[in-house]
Amino acid sequence: MTTLTIHIPDSKADFIKQLLKELDVKVETKKESKKAERKPNAETIKAMEELKTGKGKVFNSAKELFSSL
Repeated sequence: MTTLTIHIPDSKADFIKQLLKELDVKVETKKESKKAERKPNAETIKAMEELKTGKGKVFNSAKELFSSL
């Protein structure tokens, strides 16, 4: 058995599923989630936690931020 991953427009999903059903192809529907693709890495999570505890620097402008670098 071969597994294929295909991306089809939502508007064509029902048509494609019916076609594959007629060909005796097993279909597993998996809706893509943009949030699932965007997981922060460990460094970003650490930085977010630091900010939640009130640590970190506050800048009044982008110019002030870049000047501090």
